[in-house]
Amino acid sequence: MEKEAMGGHVMLPLENLSLDVPNGEIVLGHDKDMSTLQEEISAMRSRHRHLNRRRREALDKLIDLKGSIRVFCRVRPLISTSNFKIKSPVTVEQEKITVRAVGVKKDFSVDRVFDQESTQDDVFQEVKPIIRSALDGHNVCILAFGQTGTGKTYTMEGTNDNLGIVPRASQELFSHASQDSSSTYSFSISMLEVYMGSLRDLLAPRQHLFRSTECNTTCNLSILATKSGAIEVEGLTDVAMPDIKKANQWYCRGRRSRSTSWTNVNDVSSRSHCCVCV
Repeated sequence: MEKEAMGGHVMLPLENLSLDVPNGEIVLGHDKDMSTLQEEISAMRSRHRHLNRRRREALDKLIDLKGSIRVFCRVRPLISTSNFKIKSPVTVEQEKITVRAVGVKKDFSVDRVFDQESTQDDVFQEVKPIIRSALDGHNVCILAFGQTGTGKTYTMEGTNDNLGIVPRASQELFSHASQDSSSTYSFSISMLEVYMGSLRDLLAPRQHLFRSTECNTTCNLSILATKSGAIEVEGLTDVAMPDIKKANQWYCRGRRSRSTSWTNVNDVSSRSHCCVCV
């Protein structure tokens, strides 16, 4: 028998190979096994699509039951200005909040109330289902509204150690997209600020090396209505987010460009309205 060594492999003449096995059976090859595997894979993919469709239907029904428009109220902890303990003028229930001031009592009913002990994760878990529905093709909007110093920026943006809704939502989107092999997703982000009656593009290319007190981002934006009735901002910068790391970098850049100033209750109050679109 002739053998020829090439690159660590041994080559045998084809006539020396035999399909005979000790039991007298003949090996027919792997075609049948491959065909069976392909059928199983096809069946699993079909089942995955079916389950994914059922999941979407269940999520849509859940959102419909809870309401497509929901109102939450989060109570900020009292700001201590002295050593005296101050009784909170706010009484909180699951879906009701009572405010007492100067002998006046007012009750407000909402879909969910978060008390002073609530965490960032408590709030995010309540909005998490609608964020998941965004990957199913639905438009989703989360709006924080309140007086200066009530914690809107903290709830939406958070801190480096305690993330808010926006960075948590980005993580959730990328996490689900990586687990869904039936679809391909691409993400982009734009950030807009409404400040002093003007629109500012927070992700516009920087024109100056150092930040000045003047507007150094695009301010000549205009709001347009499309033929379908949608609202768009002409000229707004929209950048791709290939991964969560890049998403965090763009988001942090936009945050640094926001207008802040001091107020009587907040030294670095966000003096504008910020819109993040993913």
